[in-house]
Amino acid sequence: MTTQSYAFTRGLNYSSVVATSEKVAWTVDEVFAGRHFDATKSIVPESWVGIQHLAFLDEPAQRMLNHLRAFSYVHLFGNYEEFIPIHLMRLAQQNWHADRNQMRALVRFGEEEMKHRQLFLRAEAVLEESCGYSMGRYFSPDKARVTAFTNALLTYPPLSRSLTLLALEWGSQRHYVDSVRDHTGDRSDPLYVDVLKYHWIEENQHVKTGVLEIEQLAREMLPEDISHAFDDIQAIGGLVDETFVGQVEQEITTLQQVMGYALPQAEQAALRDALHHSLTAIWVDVAFMHPSFKQVALALSPEGAAKLGIV
Repeated sequence: MTTQSYAFTRGLNYSSVVATSEKVAWTVDEVFAGRHFDATKSIVPESWVGIQHLAFLDEPAQRMLNHLRAFSYVHLFGNYEEFIPIHLMRLAQQNWHADRNQMRALVRFGEEEMKHRQLFLRAEAVLEESCGYSMGRYFSPDKARVTAFTNALLTYPPLSRSLTLLALEWGSQRHYVDSVRDHTGDRSDPLYVDVLKYHWIEENQHVKTGVLEIEQLAREMLPEDISHAFDDIQAIGGLVDETFVGQVEQEITTLQQVMGYALPQAEQAALRDALHHSLTAIWVDVAFMHPSFKQVALALSPEGAAKLGIV
């Protein structure tokens, strides 16, 4: 075990996180305010879909797949966030009588994630209304799949869960900052930009709480146990990839239903590969290769970080 402090928490404290969180708070109604998405144009960056090279897709099909990917993003993210409040409360229960600011930060973090779930559900509904058709969901309304996914994630130790969550949070910030913040107009729908913006505003505080919690967890662990946490992250990645595969199938099914024809098997296979590759890129590559996440991983365990290709 170690008592060291890590550079990645330098200058951070729970009280300032809570104060900033209260200052930047927003509501879902404020984000939408009766607005809709423009279904005559692309909604998310084309790089999020990665199908421009598929010559068999005409312009309407390409545009529809762009809209479906906009839906898939909020659908998947919203369901991934189901585990977060439970995860945070388990962290709080480990030392419920600790620093009150720490408890406030964890509770506020959890409440904001529940709000983000509402944000993404609203985005799902408004996307379907704007586009005029129902979009396929891997996580069905009966909650069976999201319950199974959440329960599976919660079987992993706190550090593994915390690191995975941290990567997703930093990844979501890159989705806004790198992909859409400075690329409005024709590239991304203004309402979608705002959905990502307001999500980003609060995730900026969540990563601060996240690294503070990770430091506390690591201080109580042996180096070999910290390294093993990165094996768990790879296993969690397998759970996430199952959702990618399932949601890609929903995208293809919806495309064929709305367009009114079935693609040949060879074209379906090519489309499936392209959609899965782009979904992996915007989630896994963007998140786990974030410079700040790499810094945390290397500080905790160079051996563990190498398991994720971080050197």
